[in-house]
Amino acid sequence: MLKIAICDDNIADLSNIVSIIEDYQALQRDKNNIKYTAFQNAADLIAAMESGQEYNLVILDILMPFMTGMDAAKEIRQFNQAVKIIFITSSPEFAVESYSVDAYYYALKPIWKKKLFILLDKVISEMEIQSGASFFIKSKTGLTRIYINRLEFAEVTGRTILYNLTDGSVIEAIGSLRELEKELLSNPCFIKTHRSYIINMEHIDTISQREIKMQSYALVPMAKANYNTVKSAYITFAFKGSKNL
Repeated sequence: MLKIAICDDNIADLSNIVSIIEDYQALQRDKNNIKYTAFQNAADLIAAMESGQEYNLVILDILMPFMTGMDAAKEIRQFNQAVKIIFITSSPEFAVESYSVDAYYYALKPIWKKKLFILLDKVISEMEIQSGASFFIKSKTGLTRIYINRLEFAEVTGRTILYNLTDGSVIEAIGSLRELEKELLSNPCFIKTHRSYIINMEHIDTISQREIKMQSYALVPMAKANYNTVKSAYITFAFKGSKNL
């Protein structure tokens, strides 16, 4: 999950960034994969992070009263070296200084939707690579990386495996059910619902005795003998959260 903090004292600029992020969020199949919190001053942002709030990305204005975005970034770096910091500001004069806090990007206002979309894509992609939560398959188009958190469910038909991703795409590969089970079932977010289906519990919407509705509205069959096991596993998984991804 990408957790974003946005901090800007200018309401119009803050609203613009929030609007862009919500547009980006709306384009994602799994809309719960992006969360954001907006702040109007840097002190509140620092207080939230020091109290335990975790963010993968902080989007900061620089020219703010009481505490500038640059001062906030310096303070953040004292206790968090991993969070990515993007400055979006009206002044180019702090661009060089932004290197001292290892800024991920420095942009001038107004930030365009296309530019922020590209940055968010890049941040998510780097998070997935760093997490190592992926595997490679030999698909029809060549060697393809499958990211665990983007895999909604997999289906086996004969010697063909269909990997259904959260963006609606389907990647076809040659393989067997045994190979698929070996690849996925060692990860606690996956469970077998049917003799030919393995699902990612992170993307479940509702469970019934005959089928599971995924967040994409796809319906995956449920074997009667597996219902209690799947329901129990999902309850446990849901309470623990998605820490396994």
